[in-house]
Amino acid sequence: MPRVVILGCGTEVGKTRVSVALLRELARLGLPALGLKPVESGIAPSELQQPPASSDAHALALAGSLRPLRPYPIYAFRDPISPHLAARVSGVRIELSSAVAWVEQMESDVTPLVASDSTIWSVVETAGGVFSPLSATAVNFDLGLALDPAVWVLVAADALGVLHEVSATLQAMRARGRVPDHVVLSGARPADASTGSNAAELSALGIATPSAVLARNDDSGITALVDRLMAHA
Repeated sequence: MPRVVILGCGTEVGKTRVSVALLRELARLGLPALGLKPVESGIAPSELQQPPASSDAHALALAGSLRPLRPYPIYAFRDPISPHLAARVSGVRIELSSAVAWVEQMESDVTPLVASDSTIWSVVETAGGVFSPLSATAVNFDLGLALDPAVWVLVAADALGVLHEVSATLQAMRARGRVPDHVVLSGARPADASTGSNAAELSALGIATPSAVLARNDDSGITALVDRLMAHA
């Protein structure tokens, strides 16, 4: 089962948009695809104990051709703040082992629903940026490591400042011994003077060569990422 972990250069950079677009394209190709988000904050109190229709996790669950039996996070919090703070307010601690076990269980639950010779794709979106804390001792980077073997996709906003954001994030990840397999730019913010040229500049400066660019309100660029993922599946 190929597993794709979606990480971000920060919050509100388009991770959910990229995750949903990826799942929809895999489904369009007739491939079994499962979307999961193990940690999410900012979920309405009325939705904490049931599938949250307004959550990112629910959007991912609907986008894939396979539906997780529990389409909401193992760690769901009301407060729209950093996951480790939201967990503290709720009186719980986010444990990487529990998050990974939940992902593996969701993947295992759908396996019998698919023909034995079919390849199931699992897309796991993290909450916040690569180094957003999940607890006092773990960040999303650590969750990604715990979910390996997986393909890592780093999402950044196609907007002013992205050259610094991607460069700084990659340097920090390299120092930890693991860099993303793919970088994707998403038109998650209103266009500015840099939008549309950032991919070329990232490549020209030797920072990264984006595998895909999703223009604002146009997800068709996701096909470039899918082609690369399929080639190495």
